[in-house]
Amino acid sequence: MSDRTHQRDQRVVLAAAQAGDERAFRELVEPYRHALEVHCYRMLGSAQDAEDLVQETLLRAWRGLEQFEPRAQFQTWLYRIATNAALDELKRRPRRPEPVDPFPDRPLADGASPTYDPAARYAIREGMELALLRAIQELPGRQRAVLIFRDVLGWTAPEVAELFESTVASVDSALQRARATIEEHLPAKARSTVGADERELLDRYVAAFEHDDMAGLVALLREDALLHMPPNPDVFGGLQIARFFHETIARGDLTRIRHGATWANGRPAVTIEVQSEDGEWIPHGISVLEIADGKIVGIDAFLDPAHLPRFGFPTREKRPVRHGGRSDTEGESSPTAL
Repeated sequence: MSDRTHQRDQRVVLAAAQAGDERAFRELVEPYRHALEVHCYRMLGSAQDAEDLVQETLLRAWRGLEQFEPRAQFQTWLYRIATNAALDELKRRPRRPEPVDPFPDRPLADGASPTYDPAARYAIREGMELALLRAIQELPGRQRAVLIFRDVLGWTAPEVAELFESTVASVDSALQRARATIEEHLPAKARSTVGADERELLDRYVAAFEHDDMAGLVALLREDALLHMPPNPDVFGGLQIARFFHETIARGDLTRIRHGATWANGRPAVTIEVQSEDGEWIPHGISVLEIADGKIVGIDAFLDPAHLPRFGFPTREKRPVRHGGRSDTEGESSPTAL
Protein backbone atom coordinates (compact mmCIF):
# COMPACT_ATOMS: atom_id res chain seq x y z
CA MET A 1 0.00 0.00 0.00
CA SER A 2 1.39 3.41 -1.00
CA ASP A 3 1.78 6.19 1.56
CA ARG A 4 -0.88 8.21 -0.26
CA THR A 5 -3.37 5.33 -0.15
CA HIS A 6 -2.59 4.75 3.54
CA GLN A 7 -3.15 8.42 4.34
CA ARG A 8 -6.44 8.41 2.45
CA ASP A 9 -7.60 5.26 4.26
CA GLN A 10 -6.58 6.73 7.62
CA ARG A 11 -8.59 9.86 6.88
CA VAL A 12 -11.64 7.71 6.17
CA VAL A 13 -11.17 5.79 9.42
CA LEU A 14 -10.57 9.04 11.31
CA ALA A 15 -13.75 10.58 9.93
CA ALA A 16 -15.72 7.51 10.98
CA ALA A 17 -14.19 7.60 14.46
CA GLN A 18 -14.95 11.29 14.84
CA ALA A 19 -18.53 10.49 13.90
CA GLY A 20 -18.73 8.15 16.89
CA ASP A 21 -17.70 4.78 15.40
CA GLU A 22 -15.88 2.97 18.24
CA ARG A 23 -14.66 0.19 15.95
CA ALA A 24 -13.04 2.77 13.68
CA PHE A 25 -11.41 4.40 16.70
CA ARG A 26 -9.91 1.09 17.81
CA GLU A 27 -8.59 0.54 14.28
CA LEU A 28 -7.12 4.03 14.31
CA VAL A 29 -5.24 3.75 17.61
CA GLU A 30 -4.24 0.08 17.65
CA PRO A 31 -1.00 0.56 15.63
CA TYR A 32 0.21 3.01 18.30
CA ARG A 33 -0.83 1.12 21.42
CA HIS A 34 2.47 -0.67 22.07
CA ALA A 35 4.57 2.43 21.43
CA LEU A 36 2.38 4.38 23.85
CA GLU A 37 2.71 1.65 26.47
CA VAL A 38 6.51 1.69 26.15
CA HIS A 39 6.50 5.48 26.38
CA CYS A 40 4.38 5.45 29.54
CA TYR A 41 6.58 2.71 31.00
CA ARG A 42 9.69 4.81 30.44
CA MET A 43 8.00 7.78 32.06
CA LEU A 44 6.75 5.90 35.13
CA GLY A 45 8.99 2.82 35.45
CA SER A 46 5.95 0.63 36.19
CA ALA A 47 4.56 -1.84 33.66
CA GLN A 48 1.18 -1.98 35.39
CA ASP A 49 0.91 1.80 35.63
CA ALA A 50 1.87 2.03 31.96
CA GLU A 51 -1.00 -0.28 31.02
CA ASP A 52 -3.41 1.80 33.08
CA LEU A 53 -2.08 5.03 31.61
CA VAL A 54 -2.54 3.81 28.04
CA GLN A 55 -6.18 3.13 28.84
CA GLU A 56 -6.46 6.65 30.27
CA THR A 57 -4.74 8.04 27.18
CA LEU A 58 -7.13 6.29 24.79
CA LEU A 59 -10.10 7.41 26.85
CA ARG A 60 -8.92 11.02 26.68
CA ALA A 61 -8.26 10.63 22.96
CA TRP A 62 -11.75 9.26 22.36
CA ARG A 63 -13.34 12.10 24.27
CA GLY A 64 -11.27 14.73 22.48
CA LEU A 65 -11.25 13.22 19.00
CA GLU A 66 -13.65 15.78 17.58
CA GLN A 67 -11.07 18.49 18.29
CA PHE A 68 -8.27 16.67 16.45
CA GLU A 69 -7.26 18.43 13.25
CA PRO A 70 -6.39 15.99 10.42
CA ARG A 71 -3.52 18.20 9.26
CA ALA A 72 -1.67 17.36 12.49
CA GLN A 73 0.28 14.16 13.07
CA PHE A 74 -2.00 11.66 14.81
CA GLN A 75 0.96 9.96 16.52
CA THR A 76 2.18 13.28 17.92
CA TRP A 77 -1.31 14.05 19.19
CA LEU A 78 -1.48 10.68 20.99
CA TYR A 79 1.99 11.16 22.47
CA ARG A 80 0.95 14.58 23.77
CA ILE A 81 -2.07 13.06 25.51
CA ALA A 82 -0.02 10.18 26.94
CA THR A 83 2.73 12.51 28.14
CA ASN A 84 0.26 14.86 29.84
CA ALA A 85 -1.42 11.87 31.50
CA ALA A 86 1.99 10.67 32.74
CA LEU A 87 2.87 14.12 34.05
CA ASP A 88 -0.47 14.25 35.87
CA GLU A 89 0.31 10.88 37.45
CA LEU A 90 3.80 11.99 38.50
CA LYS A 91 2.35 15.07 40.22
CA ARG A 92 0.27 12.75 42.40
CA ARG A 93 3.31 10.71 43.45
CA PRO A 94 5.80 11.47 46.23
CA ARG A 95 8.87 13.27 44.90
CA ARG A 96 11.24 10.34 45.17
CA PRO A 97 12.49 7.76 42.65
CA GLU A 98 10.15 4.79 42.22
CA PRO A 99 11.34 1.19 41.71
CA VAL A 100 11.47 0.07 38.08
CA ASP A 101 9.58 -3.02 36.92
CA PRO A 102 10.82 -5.48 34.29
CA PHE A 103 9.19 -5.08 30.89
CA PRO A 104 8.83 -7.94 28.39
CA ASP A 105 10.55 -7.64 25.04
CA ARG A 106 8.79 -8.16 21.74
CA PRO A 107 10.11 -8.37 18.16
CA LEU A 108 11.35 -5.00 16.99
CA ALA A 109 9.20 -5.19 13.85
CA ASP A 110 5.97 -5.29 15.84
CA GLY A 111 3.75 -2.24 15.70
CA ALA A 112 3.49 0.40 13.02
CA SER A 113 4.73 3.14 15.31
CA PRO A 114 8.49 2.97 15.95
CA THR A 115 9.98 3.33 19.41
CA TYR A 116 13.44 4.33 18.19
CA ASP A 117 14.99 6.61 15.60
CA PRO A 118 18.64 6.52 14.40
CA ALA A 119 19.04 10.11 15.62
CA ALA A 120 18.53 9.00 19.20
CA ARG A 121 21.37 9.16 21.72
CA TYR A 122 20.47 5.70 23.06
CA ALA A 123 19.72 2.74 20.79
CA ILE A 124 16.42 0.92 21.14
CA ARG A 125 17.89 -1.69 23.48
CA GLU A 126 19.61 0.92 25.61
CA GLY A 127 16.37 2.88 25.80
CA MET A 128 14.88 -0.02 27.76
CA GLU A 129 17.93 -0.72 29.95
CA LEU A 130 17.10 -0.96 33.64
CA ALA A 131 20.05 1.28 34.53
CA LEU A 132 18.84 4.04 32.20
CA LEU A 133 15.24 3.72 33.37
CA ARG A 134 16.31 3.95 37.00
CA ALA A 135 18.29 7.07 36.17
CA ILE A 136 15.26 8.56 34.39
CA GLN A 137 13.27 8.16 37.61
CA GLU A 138 15.60 10.72 39.18
CA LEU A 139 14.32 13.41 36.81
CA PRO A 140 11.38 15.80 37.22
CA GLY A 141 8.47 14.90 34.97
CA ARG A 142 9.02 17.40 32.16
CA GLN A 143 12.73 16.61 31.95
CA ARG A 144 11.89 12.90 31.74
CA ALA A 145 9.62 13.50 28.79
CA VAL A 146 12.08 15.75 26.97
CA LEU A 147 14.96 13.29 27.42
CA ILE A 148 12.84 10.35 26.27
CA PHE A 149 11.65 12.16 23.14
CA ARG A 150 15.04 13.59 22.24
CA ASP A 151 17.53 10.92 23.33
CA VAL A 152 15.51 7.69 23.15
CA LEU A 153 12.97 8.28 20.39
CA GLY A 154 15.21 10.62 18.40
CA TRP A 155 12.72 13.45 17.94
CA THR A 156 14.07 16.85 16.93
CA ALA A 157 13.93 19.82 19.26
CA PRO A 158 11.26 21.57 17.13
CA GLU A 159 9.12 18.39 17.19
CA VAL A 160 9.34 18.19 20.99
CA ALA A 161 8.66 21.91 21.30
CA GLU A 162 5.53 21.48 19.17
CA LEU A 163 4.36 18.60 21.35
CA PHE A 164 4.79 20.68 24.51
CA GLU A 165 3.53 23.84 22.80
CA SER A 166 6.78 25.40 23.97
CA THR A 167 9.99 26.82 22.48
CA VAL A 168 13.10 25.09 21.19
CA ALA A 169 15.16 27.01 23.73
CA SER A 170 13.01 25.68 26.57
CA VAL A 171 13.34 22.12 25.26
CA ASP A 172 17.11 22.43 24.88
CA SER A 173 17.45 23.79 28.41
CA ALA A 174 15.40 20.93 29.90
CA LEU A 175 17.40 18.40 27.87
CA GLN A 176 20.73 19.81 29.07
CA ARG A 177 19.68 19.52 32.71
CA ALA A 178 18.26 16.04 32.18
CA ARG A 179 21.42 14.77 30.50
CA ALA A 180 23.55 16.05 33.37
CA THR A 181 21.42 14.15 35.88
CA ILE A 182 21.41 10.99 33.78
CA GLU A 183 25.18 10.99 33.38
CA GLU A 184 25.50 11.38 37.14
CA HIS A 185 23.35 8.32 37.87
CA LEU A 186 24.01 6.10 34.85
CA PRO A 187 26.81 3.54 35.36
CA ALA A 188 29.74 4.06 33.03
CA LYS A 189 29.99 0.78 31.17
CA ALA A 190 30.08 -0.48 27.64
CA ARG A 191 26.81 -1.58 26.09
CA SER A 192 26.58 -4.26 23.43
CA THR A 193 23.91 -5.55 21.11
CA VAL A 194 22.07 -8.80 21.71
CA GLY A 195 24.03 -11.66 20.19
CA ALA A 196 23.92 -15.41 19.78
CA ASP A 197 26.32 -15.74 22.71
CA GLU A 198 23.77 -14.18 25.05
CA ARG A 199 21.04 -16.54 23.86
CA GLU A 200 23.37 -19.51 24.34
CA LEU A 201 24.40 -18.33 27.81
CA LEU A 202 20.74 -17.93 28.78
CA ASP A 203 20.08 -21.54 27.75
CA ARG A 204 23.10 -22.72 29.75
CA TYR A 205 21.93 -20.78 32.80
CA VAL A 206 18.51 -22.46 32.69
CA ALA A 207 20.14 -25.87 32.12
CA ALA A 208 22.46 -25.48 35.12
CA PHE A 209 19.41 -25.43 37.41
CA GLU A 210 17.65 -28.21 35.51
CA HIS A 211 20.64 -30.55 35.98
CA ASP A 212 21.74 -29.40 39.46
CA ASP A 213 25.03 -28.36 37.87
CA MET A 214 26.73 -26.26 40.51
CA ALA A 215 30.07 -26.19 38.69
CA GLY A 216 28.33 -25.13 35.48
CA LEU A 217 26.52 -22.31 37.28
CA VAL A 218 29.74 -21.02 38.85
CA ALA A 219 31.41 -21.07 35.43
CA LEU A 220 28.69 -18.80 34.00
CA LEU A 221 29.07 -16.15 36.71
CA ARG A 222 31.89 -13.64 36.63
CA GLU A 223 33.98 -13.49 39.78
CA ASP A 224 32.68 -10.02 40.66
CA ALA A 225 29.03 -10.63 39.68
CA LEU A 226 26.28 -8.92 41.69
CA LEU A 227 22.83 -10.28 42.59
CA HIS A 228 20.46 -7.39 43.26
CA MET A 229 17.13 -8.41 44.82
CA PRO A 230 15.42 -5.64 46.77
CA PRO A 231 14.22 -5.47 49.45
CA ASN A 232 16.71 -8.21 50.39
CA PRO A 233 20.48 -7.63 50.72
CA ASP A 234 22.65 -7.88 47.60
CA VAL A 235 24.91 -10.90 47.11
CA PHE A 236 28.37 -10.13 45.70
CA GLY A 237 30.66 -12.57 43.91
CA GLY A 238 29.99 -15.35 41.41
CA LEU A 239 30.77 -18.20 43.81
CA GLN A 240 28.76 -16.57 46.59
CA ILE A 241 25.74 -16.15 44.30
CA ALA A 242 25.90 -19.78 43.20
CA ARG A 243 26.14 -20.94 46.83
CA PHE A 244 23.21 -18.71 47.77
CA PHE A 245 21.06 -20.35 45.10
CA HIS A 246 22.26 -23.87 45.87
CA GLU A 247 22.34 -23.84 49.67
CA THR A 248 19.94 -21.12 50.83
CA ILE A 249 17.18 -21.26 48.24
CA ALA A 250 17.41 -24.73 46.67
CA ARG A 251 18.40 -26.55 49.89
CA GLY A 252 21.21 -28.44 48.19
CA ASP A 253 19.45 -29.24 44.89
CA LEU A 254 19.25 -26.61 42.13
CA THR A 255 16.40 -28.48 40.44
CA ARG A 256 14.13 -27.05 43.13
CA ILE A 257 14.45 -23.74 41.27
CA ARG A 258 12.79 -23.77 37.86
CA HIS A 259 13.47 -21.10 35.26
CA GLY A 260 11.80 -20.30 31.97
CA ALA A 261 13.88 -18.41 29.41
CA THR A 262 12.52 -15.04 28.29
CA TRP A 263 13.70 -11.48 27.51
CA ALA A 264 13.13 -8.26 29.41
CA ASN A 265 14.42 -4.71 28.95
CA GLY A 266 16.74 -5.74 26.13
CA ARG A 267 18.34 -8.44 28.28
CA PRO A 268 18.13 -12.22 28.68
CA ALA A 269 15.81 -13.03 31.58
CA VAL A 270 14.16 -15.95 33.35
CA THR A 271 10.86 -16.53 35.08
CA ILE A 272 11.32 -17.97 38.58
CA GLU A 273 9.52 -20.79 40.37
CA VAL A 274 10.53 -22.63 43.54
CA GLN A 275 9.23 -26.07 44.44
CA SER A 276 7.46 -26.49 47.75
CA GLU A 277 7.52 -29.52 50.03
CA ASP A 278 4.42 -31.04 48.44
CA GLY A 279 5.74 -30.64 44.90
CA GLU A 280 3.88 -27.47 43.95
CA TRP A 281 5.78 -24.92 41.91
CA ILE A 282 5.42 -21.52 43.56
CA PRO A 283 5.81 -18.50 41.24
CA HIS A 284 8.28 -15.92 42.55
CA GLY A 285 9.09 -13.37 39.86
CA ILE A 286 11.59 -12.46 37.14
CA SER A 287 15.39 -12.26 36.99
CA VAL A 288 17.07 -10.11 34.33
CA LEU A 289 20.64 -11.06 33.45
CA GLU A 290 23.39 -8.63 32.56
CA ILE A 291 26.09 -10.19 30.41
CA ALA A 292 29.55 -8.93 29.47
CA ASP A 293 32.38 -10.77 27.73
CA GLY A 294 30.56 -14.10 27.87
CA LYS A 295 29.86 -14.03 31.61
CA ILE A 296 26.92 -13.05 33.80
CA VAL A 297 28.02 -9.90 35.64
CA GLY A 298 24.70 -8.94 37.19
CA ILE A 299 21.30 -10.40 38.07
CA ASP A 300 18.37 -8.08 38.79
CA ALA A 301 15.75 -10.14 40.63
CA PHE A 302 12.18 -8.82 40.82
CA LEU A 303 10.58 -10.88 43.56
CA ASP A 304 6.92 -10.37 42.81
CA PRO A 305 4.79 -13.01 41.04
CA ALA A 306 2.55 -10.20 39.76
CA HIS A 307 5.19 -9.57 37.06
CA LEU A 308 4.80 -13.04 35.57
CA PRO A 309 1.55 -12.77 33.57
CA ARG A 310 3.12 -10.14 31.29
CA PHE A 311 5.70 -12.75 30.32
CA GLY A 312 3.08 -15.34 29.32
CA PHE A 313 3.54 -17.31 32.52
CA PRO A 314 1.19 -20.33 32.80
CA THR A 315 -1.12 -21.00 35.72
CA ARG A 316 0.25 -22.67 38.84
CA GLU A 317 0.45 -26.44 38.73
CA LYS A 318 1.22 -29.45 40.84
CA ARG A 319 4.22 -31.55 39.92
CA PRO A 320 5.75 -34.61 41.62
CA VAL A 321 8.68 -33.97 43.93
CA ARG A 322 11.92 -34.80 42.11
CA HIS A 323 14.35 -34.88 45.00
CA GLY A 324 14.37 -38.48 46.11
CA GLY A 325 12.05 -37.84 49.03
CA ARG A 326 14.00 -34.86 50.39
CA SER A 327 11.71 -32.08 51.54
CA ASP A 328 11.77 -28.39 50.77
CA THR A 329 10.44 -26.98 54.01
CA GLU A 330 10.87 -23.28 53.19
CA GLY A 331 10.46 -23.06 49.41
CA GLU A 332 6.96 -21.61 49.61
CA SER A 333 7.49 -19.17 52.42
CA SER A 334 10.98 -17.86 51.69
CA PRO A 335 10.77 -14.20 50.63
CA THR A 336 14.13 -14.42 48.87
CA ALA A 337 13.43 -17.47 46.71
CA LEU A 338 14.98 -16.95 43.30
